Amino acid sequence: MSGAAQHTSWRHMTNWPSGRLLEYAEAHPHDADLLEFIHGELGRRDVEVAATAARRVAQLLARAQGRANGAAEASVEGAASEEAQMLIATLRARLEAAERRVREAEARASAAERALASEPLPSRGGALMRRVHLAETAPMWLVEAARRAFRLRFHPDRFTDPAMKQRAEDTFKEAEEIFRQIGAAGGQ
Repeated sequence: MSGAAQHTSWRHMTNWPSGRLLEYAEAHPHDADLLEFIHGELGRRDVEVAATAARRVAQLLARAQGRANGAAEASVEGAASEEAQMLIATLRARLEAAERRVREAEARASAAERALASEPLPSRGGALMRRVHLAETAPMWLVEAARRAFRLRFHPDRFTDPAMKQRAEDTFKEAEEIFRQIGAAGGQ
């Protein structure tokens, strides 16, 4: 199939998310034409995930072009290293996507908090709220989110060191009691 005909058959890929394009490129590391097309498509996108994926595809493309020019095949160690690099690139792309989702969630939470700021909230004991690092005017959804965060961070099963486990258990119990009191004062 000629290069022009291949590009026509690849046009449907322009609608694919950046992560999927990267996965497809990694599945076809020897096809230099395909890698060039994917690299060009990722280069047109103005998001960090696409930029990261484009860097990885550029690496694959350099290897594919090196092979096409008669470069020596990679050793077993080189293949393992290449596999590790591919895994790292994939994990970086996933991490960047997760960080983007966190930033978006934080922005939505800030907007929701500003919207709720004008609503009168029942008094829940400012001293209790401050002990779990919340403002006295924090809405109940934020209190519940903080409670979940405390549970995840200080759950004793996360620790193997007996001293750390005991400290985490004490903090966990104290936080649970504070959140119970806040919930009772807030009408839950």
